[in-house]
Amino acid sequence: MFRKPKIGIALGSGGARGLAHAGVLQVLEEAGIRADIVAGTSMGSIVGALYAQNPDPDWIWEKLKTYVTNRDFADYWAPFVPKDGLDPQSSQSRISGVFDFMQRKMIAVKTVTRPWIQEREKLLNPLGSAFGPLSFEDLPIPMAAVALDLVSGEQIVTTSGPLVEGLYSSCAIPAIFPPVRRDGKIIVDGGGPFRVPVEACREMGADFVIAVDIPAFEESTFNTGLDMILRSNTIARQRLNRFVCDTADYVIRPQVTEFHWADFGAGEACRARGAEEARKEIKHLLGLMRWRRNPRYHLKMATKRMLRMHLD
Repeated sequence: MFRKPKIGIALGSGGARGLAHAGVLQVLEEAGIRADIVAGTSMGSIVGALYAQNPDPDWIWEKLKTYVTNRDFADYWAPFVPKDGLDPQSSQSRISGVFDFMQRKMIAVKTVTRPWIQEREKLLNPLGSAFGPLSFEDLPIPMAAVALDLVSGEQIVTTSGPLVEGLYSSCAIPAIFPPVRRDGKIIVDGGGPFRVPVEACREMGADFVIAVDIPAFEESTFNTGLDMILRSNTIARQRLNRFVCDTADYVIRPQVTEFHWADFGAGEACRARGAEEARKEIKHLLGLMRWRRNPRYHLKMATKRMLRMHLD
């Protein structure tokens, strides 16, 4: 007799675009798909922690809206977003353009002259307001927050201890927020090499992993050498991420590239795109999950394993 496979959901990083996770989770819940395990990187870890606390889609969305409109959080990310939607010939547009230019220059100068440009409280306080004193062990659904150790290059998977500390590690963008220093490690946002934490789901015991892959940040102008370096780095991360996602059992990719990665005001639109993409995929996903629960599938896989052992 075959046991029911454990379902894992791996939620990728993506900044404001990662709010699309809420729409995907809504459609999965409507279809009766509930995870036994969840793992997240960066924004995916925040959404994943809410899901692990309470998988009700409406509750998750209300908590996310409160989080991204937190004064500390919202005020900090606003300067990263281009000021669009104004008549380019208007005085308001010209003033906004100058202000935008100066803000970006200031951010660039700070980034290359300091190890980080914002104190940890700017991220830690909103997380504390959203999650309080919870620990990973308090979550009804087992959850992992994935980060990166800059010293070893290894994946850091946090599944125990204070929830807010684990989420901070997963969301601490290098050069923006201070890293977490622990046991000789320098731990930062895992969104570079571990953008979609499929491996963490597998390590926690998931048999069937649904990966939600949010498009990477897109650099569209190449006016400086730094622009070109950043674009080259993005391409490398995209290629690595494709290999990682190929190890998942199913991948959902919300179409949210038109939204800026720091524009949390576009949250409703990103959520809608996540739901839209999930609805396109749900019939195929349910069919695949039914097949994976079929005893004939397991017999077929067991036969393949025996043949490999015989050939070896």
